[in-house]
Amino acid sequence: MKYKDDYQKIVYDLLSLTPNMNKMDRITEEMDWYADSDTRNFYLWKDQNDNWSGLLGVEDKEQNLLIRRLVLVPELFTMDNCFKMLNELEKIYLDKKIVGSLETAKVCEAWEQSKDE
Repeated sequence: MKYKDDYQKIVYDLLSLTPNMNKMDRITEEMDWYADSDTRNFYLWKDQNDNWSGLLGVEDKEQNLLIRRLVLVPELFTMDNCFKMLNELEKIYLDKKIVGSLETAKVCEAWEQSKDE
């Protein structure tokens, strides 16, 4: 689900799970950076129990969709759940190739390979 202001607390909580995001100022900066551009968005993911459990920070780059952040609550951080999040995002951006940043490249590459199997 695409980020709306109603979900600010959820995004804040999920971002706080990432390394280097343990300070309120840093999280606020990150959220502001996404809000400052129409090409950047957060997408939230619900697990099988309908709980907010994941977050993707994306940037639209013409033909590509760059995954800048990929966050899951620790107890659900599996490749399978990462792949589910990326599969759902791919349905929204059918005309874009999903690629990873330095932080997310390994997961995105594994996801891409899993689609070929």
